[in-house]
Amino acid sequence: MPALMFSQGVSVAGTQVTALALPTLAILLLDAGPLAASLLFALEYGVQGLTGPFSGVLVDRVASRRRLLVTVDVIQLLLIATVPLAHAAGALTLVHLYGVAAVSGALGGLSAIAVPTAVSDFVPKDGLVAANAKLAGARSVGQIAGPGLAAGLVQAVGAATAMVADAVSYGLSALALSLPRLQRDAAPEAVAGRPGIAESLREGLGVLRDQPVLARLAVAAAALNFGGAGLGGLFAYFAYQVADLGPGEVGLTTAAFSVAAVSAVLTAKKVIARVGLTRVIPVFGPLAAAALFLIPAASLGFALPVLITYQLVFGFCATVWAVSSVTLQQLLSPPEQLGRVLGLSRSMGQLVIPVGALLGGTLAGVVGTVGALTVFAAIALTGTLVVVTTRPRTVLPEAIRT
Repeated sequence: MPALMFSQGVSVAGTQVTALALPTLAILLLDAGPLAASLLFALEYGVQGLTGPFSGVLVDRVASRRRLLVTVDVIQLLLIATVPLAHAAGALTLVHLYGVAAVSGALGGLSAIAVPTAVSDFVPKDGLVAANAKLAGARSVGQIAGPGLAAGLVQAVGAATAMVADAVSYGLSALALSLPRLQRDAAPEAVAGRPGIAESLREGLGVLRDQPVLARLAVAAAALNFGGAGLGGLFAYFAYQVADLGPGEVGLTTAAFSVAAVSAVLTAKKVIARVGLTRVIPVFGPLAAAALFLIPAASLGFALPVLITYQLVFGFCATVWAVSSVTLQQLLSPPEQLGRVLGLSRSMGQLVIPVGALLGGTLAGVVGTVGALTVFAAIALTGTLVVVTTRPRTVLPEAIRT
């Protein structure tokens, strides 16, 4: 588990460098316009959504998820390294950056499915909440450290050279995952006679049909992602132009989110044990979505404290909800089909992100920034309410259920 936590933290921190470096190269070096630059963002999440179901099939079929994760890290290392190499050779193009964004996005989605599937292989059911909280904590550390690292490196050595740090992070992740044995390899007979891809996907959809709570979780996550993407795309503009905040004040609100997320990670096990897994999800998802209304509410006055409150509530509730959701997916999905369930669910959640981000600016031009923010918050809240009355058909372990 420590190796997997290290892998998650270091790779997430490195990914923040590429997330800043790619659009920086596209805009400042290759003269990309707004649409061309936004396509990098859309490609990453769009490809994740399109490949998610097939990634789930692959995760379910491999004999060793650990080896799969190591292989993905090595491919990511080689892929990211092509950018500084092409830049040094004077051969970097927008098409190259688009290819890196698309392939890296697909590989990132594959890892995101493989990690919780691998965890369910070697962690007892009553330890899943704690394990998922630890992994969320490792990712939070990477997300907190990453932006500062990215900004410093891009400023110091340039965007292309800075991406070497991301390549190195994948190398460190692969090395960490190569040291321990993280999961039990399947016996040869367990992977023989497998159905085709179409039938495999139908089996995954069958799990969602038989466990409506999992299908509703996927819908709720997609609604939260869609609303969050629309709000996220407008947040900086709203903060600077409508709420009249400065960069330092905006940074303070971001720091509040980090504090809340870390607090949620540290207390998630206790909160879920006290409230109960099946009761945490229908409460914390809608609470996270309801907090989004505080963004447009900040236009009425006291913008900084209102936005800090939003970040604190959203950061805490969304993190606890995320830990609870993946734990419920692990518990209710047949182990041999968990990858497909995660892949299909993630596909719904990822495909809506570029759509929401692109629609945010369009809607703001029609109903105004505050109006658009309110609409997207309402969409997120409405979507998350689908889990309020759901109960799993399978009886959960007592230690997790209550």
